[in-house]
Amino acid sequence: MCEVLGVSRAGFYRWLSRSPSPRATEREHLLGFLLAEAKRQSSVPGYRKLWQAAVNAGFACGKNRVQRLLQRAGYRSVRALRPGYRRPKPGLPALPNLLNREFEVSKPNQVWVSDITQVRCDEGWWYLAIVMDLYSRRIVGWADGPVNDSYLVERALEAAWDTRQPSGGGMLFHSDQGAQYRSEAVMRWLTKRGVTLSMSRRGNCWDNACAESFFAQLKVEWLQCLGRQSRDELRAEAQYYIEEYYDDVRLHGALGGVSPRTYEAAA
Repeated sequence: MCEVLGVSRAGFYRWLSRSPSPRATEREHLLGFLLAEAKRQSSVPGYRKLWQAAVNAGFACGKNRVQRLLQRAGYRSVRALRPGYRRPKPGLPALPNLLNREFEVSKPNQVWVSDITQVRCDEGWWYLAIVMDLYSRRIVGWADGPVNDSYLVERALEAAWDTRQPSGGGMLFHSDQGAQYRSEAVMRWLTKRGVTLSMSRRGNCWDNACAESFFAQLKVEWLQCLGRQSRDELRAEAQYYIEEYYDDVRLHGALGGVSPRTYEAAA
């Protein structure tokens, strides 16, 4: 690795064992205080009130710095509007609804659908992006994190691609009109692999009903009874639900009463 990067071995080990800089240490202390104060107040205050609390506690910091730290940590006040209710940032134009609610698919890797959901957690919000193969309703890729952006979708797509190894040509990928899916990075990622893109009509959640239904099942059947959890705990629960229960055990009426993995194996 050192040879590839053009770094000396001694320099690498010095970097590996170096102590955090005073600036990094100060940043960690400030973020720790902000998150502890937010938790003490049940995630009610926004970044302005948390900045004021930090100043009152003796920290020398600005509002913008506090806002950046909290955004990177994925913190959101309970008073803030859910991201879905905000006007999305401008992106590439929305594409037509080529799927047209044709949810019955004859073979694997012909149509993939995707969506993102958010769940309130101890640290703020936790986001989950999934990619579903409509043929078997199997979740072929997923990714989670504290930030709802195009990189979250890219990671879910990469996981799905590694799992299925599709040819790409002739595949349809359907999503809603979220800014993450209309981003240049995601559209480039898909078109580079020869995938045709389709998007739900504005305000028509039924155009992506299968992905929406999965999130409803995840929350009602699994997460609802767990109460407020940390992001790490939610990640572990989602992994178990998707990979151990949903794909292997849960019976689907649309598949004739078998699990997605069993349906694929019998095909």
